[in-house]
Amino acid sequence: METYSDNKNSGIINFLVNARYRFLRHSLLLLWLFSLLANVNFTSDFTSNSRYFLFTAVFLTFVTMIYLNMYIIVPLFFFKGKYFAYFLAVLMLCILGLVFLIFIIGNLFADYHINNNYQPFGINEYFGSINFVILFILLTTTIKLLQRWIVDSTRMSELKTLTMKLELNELKNQITPHFLFNMLNNIKALIRNNPLKATDIIVRLSDLLRYQLYESGNNKVRLTSEINFITNFLSLEKIRRDQFDFQIVTNRELPELTTVVIPPNLFMPFVENAIKHSEETTENESRISIRFFITEKEISFSCINSVPLEKEEIQNLYGGLGLKNITRRLQLLYNEDEYKLDTSTTAKWYSVSLKIPI
Repeated sequence: METYSDNKNSGIINFLVNARYRFLRHSLLLLWLFSLLANVNFTSDFTSNSRYFLFTAVFLTFVTMIYLNMYIIVPLFFFKGKYFAYFLAVLMLCILGLVFLIFIIGNLFADYHINNNYQPFGINEYFGSINFVILFILLTTTIKLLQRWIVDSTRMSELKTLTMKLELNELKNQITPHFLFNMLNNIKALIRNNPLKATDIIVRLSDLLRYQLYESGNNKVRLTSEINFITNFLSLEKIRRDQFDFQIVTNRELPELTTVVIPPNLFMPFVENAIKHSEETTENESRISIRFFITEKEISFSCINSVPLEKEEIQNLYGGLGLKNITRRLQLLYNEDEYKLDTSTTAKWYSVSLKIPI
């Protein structure tokens, strides 16, 4: 899927949103404002020595109003759905700006007016001017909305593409034919000797497949489903490997978390890496410890696993494409200040911690 960053036919869109064209965009905006005010020719009734100062004062006033609207009022009110507050703030901004301009023209530059009978703005001129200023400010709002729409549309497209790739990779890594073959062989061996354990494996494998086939395709899944999926996956991994143990701890009981939803397969890439990492360890027993700490506003996730002695393997598992994909997905799902991802390594353990909003 093409985005504005790689579409050869989207030069205009690329110009509107790409950070490297920011200086040029602002230069063109200021040049357009300059030419617009120059065509109005409001300085012709003033002495030649004062015209440049008056034009500069009016120009800087409009520039201040534009940037206050684009970078303070629009993000603070319009982007948060506070439309009435936004239009009220714009109205106040335009009134204050126009009063300031009237003060400049009618008072500071009154002595430089060619016509000695010059009169300040009347009520009709005032309302006509404020309508013009409001329309001008709303035009700059339209530019910001267009930029926001382009960026959000691109983020959604990229997120869908990345999610599809992650889901395909997870299907390859988690539910491989080799994995199923081992599980079925274990079930076959346990049916006669330990039918209860064989039944437990079948139930866990069924839940695992059901989650992968049906629930993980949704935009949001319950946190309880994600935790159950991780539990079943690690339980089957423990059956497959003799020297493996794991622990999953939550600060609240699972029935209390049924209303908490998250993007699907958000934590599994960390669990996958922990499993791959622990398989390479030379210790007698490899361990994975997973903790969920849930509050009303955020979820704190940590995954700690034993590490191999060879430090190069750590870089291969956690410093490659997998971690970049995870980081990119988090950037698409949340704003930069909404999540926190940290990793740390010791001689025996590797840990990942992630905090996301609910």
